[in-house]
Amino acid sequence: MRCLFCKVPSNTATSVEHVIPQSLGNNRIVLPRGMICDPCNNYIARKIEQPLLAHESFRNLRAWYRIPNKRGRHPSLYGFIPGLDIGVNFRIGQSGPELQLERSGDAAAIQAHLRGASEHSLTPILFPREMRPPEREMSRLLAKIALEVLALRLSAVPADVERLIDDPHWDGIRRWVRVGDNADHWPFHMRQVYPEETLMTHPDSGDWVQAGYIIDLLLTRRRERYIVLIFYGYEFALNLGGPSIKGYVEWLKEHPGLSPLIERLGLTLEVDVDATRLIGQPSLKAGVDFDLAQGIEGL
Repeated sequence: MRCLFCKVPSNTATSVEHVIPQSLGNNRIVLPRGMICDPCNNYIARKIEQPLLAHESFRNLRAWYRIPNKRGRHPSLYGFIPGLDIGVNFRIGQSGPELQLERSGDAAAIQAHLRGASEHSLTPILFPREMRPPEREMSRLLAKIALEVLALRLSAVPADVERLIDDPHWDGIRRWVRVGDNADHWPFHMRQVYPEETLMTHPDSGDWVQAGYIIDLLLTRRRERYIVLIFYGYEFALNLGGPSIKGYVEWLKEHPGLSPLIERLGLTLEVDVDATRLIGQPSLKAGVDFDLAQGIEGL
């Protein structure tokens, strides 16, 4: 076996590669051992995943909905005191709610602030909940997910995976993940397609659960392949072939009000006074049939 990213032999790899980071709630979609070498796995975790997960957008969403990391720990909720460069974090500890300074070096500044406040005044703390991830890290994460989803689709035939590794067409996005020096900006499209609290039926138990993530590849009329990911209602799309999202914007204009991961995959979105629900289960066959009806064929 060779590594999907650096192309070196990876037969001795010991790490398990989660296509979507485990700390985003994925325990199901993993690559066969050896498709990613240990150095690339470690690099992606340190340089792409960790900075992104530490950003307030993903950190606070994960803290709000109690999404644990790979060690089973829940992140703290990040907040700040308006007007001061002082961050705080809030978590539920063993003894109950805990409010702590983000940086211990801010202790003197916060004590001075509290001494200066009147006895009856309040010190507000704001906890940001806007989804605005850092563009570079988010783009590289989507690129990493895209190549791994493609490899997973081809993994049943080793020769197809070898062609994916050797084909220079994929070297651009591969380089963007590995080093990130071949483009100043590799844009992605982002929008919210349903509320964070939307429910869907669990594929195994059939119970109503919060809709975590949906993922698929999309081929447009431009013959461009996109990775499309919905995470807690936020839809991200990135072009595997190069730094442009024009083809995706065109797809959205051709299919107003639709999402490649909802209606195209056979799901329907129902909204009532109590909850928003995704009805059905995502179907790759439904996606293929949808594309064929549009005259688009291919992976």
